[in-house]
Amino acid sequence: MVFDLRRCDFRKCKGECLAMCQFVDYDEQQAKADMAKLIHQQPADILAKCVTCYGCNEYCPLGANPWDLINQMQQKTGLYIYPEKAKQTALGWAAKEDRIIKGDPNKPALSIGGFADALPYEKVFKGKLFNGLSLIMGGSYCCRAPETHMCDANSCLENLPSLIKNLSDTGFREIIFYHDACWGFVTAEALSMMLEVPFKATHLMEYIRNWLLEHKDLITPLNLKVAYQRPCTTRYNPHGELKEDFYDWVEQTFELLGCEIVERKYQKLNSMCCNSGIFPTQHDRAMDNVSLNLQDAKDAGAEVYVMFCPICTAVMRGTSKQMGMEPYHIIMLVQKALGEEIPIGGAGIGVPVH
Repeated sequence: MVFDLRRCDFRKCKGECLAMCQFVDYDEQQAKADMAKLIHQQPADILAKCVTCYGCNEYCPLGANPWDLINQMQQKTGLYIYPEKAKQTALGWAAKEDRIIKGDPNKPALSIGGFADALPYEKVFKGKLFNGLSLIMGGSYCCRAPETHMCDANSCLENLPSLIKNLSDTGFREIIFYHDACWGFVTAEALSMMLEVPFKATHLMEYIRNWLLEHKDLITPLNLKVAYQRPCTTRYNPHGELKEDFYDWVEQTFELLGCEIVERKYQKLNSMCCNSGIFPTQHDRAMDNVSLNLQDAKDAGAEVYVMFCPICTAVMRGTSKQMGMEPYHIIMLVQKALGEEIPIGGAGIGVPVH
């Protein structure tokens, strides 16, 4: 996205972009003061305090995309620091060898982008839910959205035309996206940039919901109280004007699995991200935020904590288990309801510790 100064009108807002932020304690005056500095290309405190969750874009009632200005100024000023070693590890996802594992030609393909080496995909993407699906993986199919957490505001948008072409060149008519950000970029961002997408792009959650609707007879209700970790990248997803969105798919999926979503503070608009953006440099602050988020779920009565993003899973699964809530990636919760074997342990991103 791009910051739109034409929409940023302090006379028509209350500084919601930063005043509503879950990670700083700003009032309207301070929020507007920091944003005014950024508009005038001056440093502001929020650049160092920001955890890069994208939330301010959703909070802005005028649709000005303030996060994108913050991200650009983080890159320009260097006030948001991401260690080079950690950056190189993540950048490596965009350099992984491309691979396509072909399945049933009449079924969609599942893109896992650059997560192939970090994820034991042979163990995760198996069973009835994924039967017959082709797999697409590698750097050419990586959306590069994680780089926005590393003070790189431009790579993901510059890469988008190539991403769409590379995916289109695979020849699949429908592609399901494991990584939430990939779906957001080839839908909302592609449309905003007037880029043609010659294949049907499907969010993994929509695919799961639709599959469960068609296979209700295979489900054994889990009868669990669950809390879910909203991926920060869903703020890049189209929502509000469409018939359905991420919330609908999540709620219907849990209902089909026989799970009750607990009502708590940090969900939907007020969701807290996993803090992976500050994990390498502000570890104590990040873990305090993770604990606050998980305690909120625990206090609301959650028995299990469910994640959708592989990064959230990696960051939060250990603490979730320590606090008495079994951590699951949504895929594994579905496999559990289908009576299938669930991958146990391991350091792979996306595999919860049990």
